[in-house]
Amino acid sequence: MHTTDFIAAVTGHRDAPDHRVSPDHELRALAAAQAIVDELTPRIGVNTTSPVHAAFFVHAAEHAQDRAAHAQLIAADLAQRTLAHELPVEALDALLPLSLHPAGYIDGTRPLPADPRSVPTGRPTFKDTAEFLQNTLGIEYFEASARMKTVARLFPQTDANGITRPPQFARLAAELATGNASLKNVGAAAKRLAKLRPHINAQPDPEALSRDLEARVAESVSRDPRGTKELMDELRNTLERRTPVPTQEIVDSRIGLFYRGHRSGTAEFLLRTRAADAELLLSLCAQTDNPRTKAGDRTRLPEQPAALDTLSGQGAGTGTVFPDFLLAPGIDTGQPLHTLEELEALTLHDSPVENTDSYTALNAPGAGVDGLTRPQRHLQGLLNLLRANGRPGSGKKATGLPSPQLLIIAQLEDLEARSTGTGRTAHGQRLTPAELRQELCHAGAIPMIMNGPSRILDLGRSERYFPEYLRQAILARDGGCIVPGCTVPPEHCEIHHLVPWEAGGRTGIRDGTPACSNHHHAFHTGQIRAELNDEGLPAVILPRFMDPDQQPRRNHHGGPPPYLATPALF
Repeated sequence: MHTTDFIAAVTGHRDAPDHRVSPDHELRALAAAQAIVDELTPRIGVNTTSPVHAAFFVHAAEHAQDRAAHAQLIAADLAQRTLAHELPVEALDALLPLSLHPAGYIDGTRPLPADPRSVPTGRPTFKDTAEFLQNTLGIEYFEASARMKTVARLFPQTDANGITRPPQFARLAAELATGNASLKNVGAAAKRLAKLRPHINAQPDPEALSRDLEARVAESVSRDPRGTKELMDELRNTLERRTPVPTQEIVDSRIGLFYRGHRSGTAEFLLRTRAADAELLLSLCAQTDNPRTKAGDRTRLPEQPAALDTLSGQGAGTGTVFPDFLLAPGIDTGQPLHTLEELEALTLHDSPVENTDSYTALNAPGAGVDGLTRPQRHLQGLLNLLRANGRPGSGKKATGLPSPQLLIIAQLEDLEARSTGTGRTAHGQRLTPAELRQELCHAGAIPMIMNGPSRILDLGRSERYFPEYLRQAILARDGGCIVPGCTVPPEHCEIHHLVPWEAGGRTGIRDGTPACSNHHHAFHTGQIRAELNDEGLPAVILPRFMDPDQQPRRNHHGGPPPYLATPALF
């Protein structure tokens, strides 16, 4: 059946060939087609016995899956262009039952809610389309954000002046639109091409090179998708060889401290730094490797945080004597070199020569007399700097320096050796019983004693406003923003009064709960409600379109509550 005929059959306009098909008719037909697919798929799986039919069904299902993924991008792009994230909560609540049970909408007896009559004012329901997708579909924000990034790469975009711009990767977008390549392959290729952009910009004619590389990749994803990864690796290696001196854009795209996750009792980070910053780390390693220095004291290194005066940096004064290799050659002035040309004239090599033997020694696996390997000793030196808590030798907090703190949440039974359960930190890192006791002995740890359902047992005094110690206690209990699915770190959260202060609310442990700035506003606008659940803990009631059951829920992004035992596997 032709698509137009199917739309007419579903919407009831078969006898009116001149009837104009509206977007609402097309959407109803799509919902009807999805209902047919949902019904036919299990029937074919049960009733078909032919291997030929089964093979055809495999191909049909694969094609449907790829087209459905493409439809997700089309829908996300449409939501972005129509500002669907600004729809009021009432409209989203009315949409939910129709999306779950569309029969009434398909036959025309239950229309969709009307569009807003005017431009929404005030704070929108969601800050952007990614947050809209996250909350209406129940997916992770990172998945929703990745979907919107793919839309930006493969779909036309409208700039701030209302002018439509072509897709960032038009050739790849064409391969996707025509069905010559799958979204999985096209999306991955577009993502890797975007990462190559800093290297491409460093070449003589970046725009021409970009078009040429995209054409090669587009041909690969349509003809040889299995070889696309090898092609991308070859392109990356070639561009890196053609850029012996990285540009600032290349450096900025790579440096950073990246958290790689927690596995088998260890947390993994990937650190990339500039050369000058790497020298600081190498100097730290050298000092911790020197047993004749206080920083490298083998007996006290693990216990003693570094006492470095970060504010007492001494620069070169007027009476500084510069070494000979920084003086202008042939001129006995005692002054340093001033120009880049003078410095380059002293260069001994065309390019830096790296000593790989030093890397081997730096990462030597053998343990020393202190029982630590070199990498472990280097890590301990870095942790000592962090445990200095942003305070130099004067003991006062240094303005502008971070002040890392270690919050440990555990049951009372863990401390009394009556349980094998583990503790956790404010960021959800799990601690073994041995690690728990060891860390609680450190001066940098702040003990927060809790009973089974996570009520504070012993914290100390209270004040009218939420002081820092009370804020830490609330964060320790709730772990961060209370709204389910929110991943904002605890340090960025504000403390929300469950009962507004102007309505007679109090400031105390049971009266406050953490919320990120975005959700704190949502509490005050009435979009989200906060209350105590049956266990006496703060919980939230989400809008009906996000939670039809309207049950009090808590956020367990940082891990399950400490009183929940790990389920047995056997």
